[in-house]
This record gives sequence, C-alpha cells and structure tokens, in this order.
Amino acid sequence: MKRIFTFLFLCLFLASGLFAQNLAEKFSSPDQTIEYHFMLEIKNLNEKDISTAFQSAIVEPLKEIVSVGALGKFKPGIYIDSRSYGLEKQNLIVRVRTGQITIKARASSPDALLDLEKGTSKKYEMDYFGTPDYSISTDIKFPEAEFDIQPSAWTPAKLWDFIEKKSPAIMKQIQPAIQATPDIEIPGVAHMYSANIEIKHPLAQKLKEMDGLVESGLAVWFFPPTDSYLVELAYTAKVKAQPVAEQLYYDLIEKLKSSGLYASNQISKTQQYFAAYFGPKK
Repeated sequence: MKRIFTFLFLCLFLASGLFAQNLAEKFSSPDQTIEYHFMLEIKNLNEKDISTAFQSAIVEPLKEIVSVGALGKFKPGIYIDSRSYGLEKQNLIVRVRTGQITIKARASSPDALLDLEKGTSKKYEMDYFGTPDYSISTDIKFPEAEFDIQPSAWTPAKLWDFIEKKSPAIMKQIQPAIQATPDIEIPGVAHMYSANIEIKHPLAQKLKEMDGLVESGLAVWFFPPTDSYLVELAYTAKVKAQPVAEQLYYDLIEKLKSSGLYASNQISKTQQYFAAYFGPKK
C-alpha cells in the first residue's frame, strides 16, 4: 500500500512539473507577446482640463521620444477585489468594461498560474516592469445592453451569475478564489483615455521590420472622485523579438529619466487603481 501511495504521489509530482513546463512553453512561443510598461511623471493633471492640457502636459514633453496621436474619449473601467486584496493574493484580477469582462491570472512565475478556460478570446502574455510578470487572460465579450456596467446596476454577486451564464467553465475555475475572498466590492469607476504613439528610436523601426512590434500606445487614467491619476507609455512586442524589444526598453528608460519623465513609482495600472480607491496596502 505504501508503494502505491508513493507511486501516486510521484505521478502527481511529475504531472504538476509537466503542467508548469507546458505553461512556460506557451509563454515562450515566438508569436506570444511581451508588454513593456513605463509609468510617467506628469505633474498637476486633472480631468476637467485634459482636452487642453494634453498637448502641453504630455505631448510636448514627450516629443523627442515619441509622437503622440489624438487622445480618445474616455472609457469606464472597473476592477473588483476585497480591501484585503483577496483575489490578488490568489493571483487573480477581474476587470469590467463596457461590453467586456476580463479575468486574468497573473504571477511572477508561470507555475503559480491558473490556466483559465477560453472565453471569447484568450491570451498568454508577459508584462515587463524590469522583471516579467506572467499573465493568462480570458475575455468574455457581450452586447452592451446585456450587462449594464454602471455600479448602481450590479453587484459582485450579479457579476458572478452573469459570468456563469456566459461561461460555466470559467466560473468553475475561479469559484474557489471567490469563496475564499469575502467582502469583494466595486471600488470605483476609472476613466480610461488612450492614444496611439510612434516611438522615435531606430530599434522601434527594427522591431517593425522583423514583424516584432505588435502595438504601442499611451494611457491616461483618472480615478474620480479622487485626485489620483496615471500616465503610462507601453508597447507590445513578440517573444521572437525579445532581445531587440528589451534593448529598446532600457534605452527608453534612460531617455525618460534624462527628461525627468520617468516616475519613481513603477507599478501596474491595476495596482494604482486599487491604491487610489482603497489607499496604500497595509
């Protein structure tokens, strides 16, 4: 009997190792992507003046580094968690936007991730802030009228019911994390603006020529009714172009630092959202 248990334990151990290896291989596939992030230091920005301040506060200071397109209209965005960050501690992020729910498993190592079922679409991606975070995200898209994202129209419980209706398989995967996280709430509605950018660097052109640059952009998020906001530059490159993409990343950091535009606080948009509404982590 002892040999049987030892054999079963060994099988489970080997299976878990194979699972982690398979996930790591998915992230290292040449056409998977890495998103490189740069939080910017932009002073005295407020949303009511954004249409006039955008040019002087953001576009002009960045003109030697990137050219910035027009700023689009804001889109509302909501993340949910408990004030004790119960979902985050279980490597889960839940975001609600107009017509789309995104569930993301994110961790510093692939073997800590839940390999989420595919909803409308699914993506394996690394997020890079000097060190990689691995994420598996699945989207559930729906007609806007099917789920009103105004906080007055829903609760986390209603969201879980809606996700289960759209994808029982995804709901089954995240249910244990939800049950282990009491007091999940809707902290607030972020106003998310974005603009296309063109990076002014020879390596950006090289990435394009090798079909390694997927997209690049600028994000401006406000967190009403607080005074908090963020401005971020980011570009996404394919894994096959990682050496060039990383060299571009470090070159851009130096340019941003020398221009006084590189923020000392380089944390993700998701983390800044919760910090704005929940306050600093305790």
